[in-house]
Amino acid sequence: MQEFVAELERLNDCEKILTYVTSFGSDHGILAFSYHYFPIFGSPIARGAFVHAEGFPREWEKAYVSEGLIRKDPVPRLTFDNPPVLFWDEAIALSKNDPEAMRYFARMRSFGMGNGASFALYGPRSRNGYATMIFDKPPQELPEGLVSLMNSMVQAAHVRICQITSEDEASVELSHREREVLGWMAGGKSASEIAGILKISPDTVRTYIRRLYEKLDVTDRVAATVKGLRLGLITI
Repeated sequence: MQEFVAELERLNDCEKILTYVTSFGSDHGILAFSYHYFPIFGSPIARGAFVHAEGFPREWEKAYVSEGLIRKDPVPRLTFDNPPVLFWDEAIALSKNDPEAMRYFARMRSFGMGNGASFALYGPRSRNGYATMIFDKPPQELPEGLVSLMNSMVQAAHVRICQITSEDEASVELSHREREVLGWMAGGKSASEIAGILKISPDTVRTYIRRLYEKLDVTDRVAATVKGLRLGLITI
């Protein structure tokens, strides 16, 4: 754990931090990982929540956003009601009298997803977060202490992300086009996809992205998105 925290302190790139968590998790039987950052006093399913996901079925990721499943997901609320870790089978048991929640779980299972756990993350100044992991074994078969270890890891990563994106929160002014580019970046679009949407060249988009990084004092799109949300420059 000390080595993990030391590495986090060395990293100043939020994408690299999440990649590091994903890599560490994969070495310990984690098949998928997601990190959710949401506005202060908001919730993981509110408009404006940002989601970074690795390892989930691509079609599920699309449905989670495009079909509005993110706002029907009962697990975040249940996790914060039962912190710090809630296994998905426990969430299902808690939702047996909630038809809408059971429909959500049925849809989730149709994508072959199970053996999951969710984590309530707490940051400075009420900047909370949320994470999920899918394990390669049922909860009762996991090595002793693994879930507690992963909870500590992802909690430390969340705090580090909060530290990075809260540095120098002076007012930032963006042009209309810069806000557009940042908004599409937050939605997971690549430079070439943004170019097609805005009908400008990919090189022009990359120039806007460099300007955004300079103005926001960040080095990656995760940090840019989190800081943009925090400063109210964009909504998702």
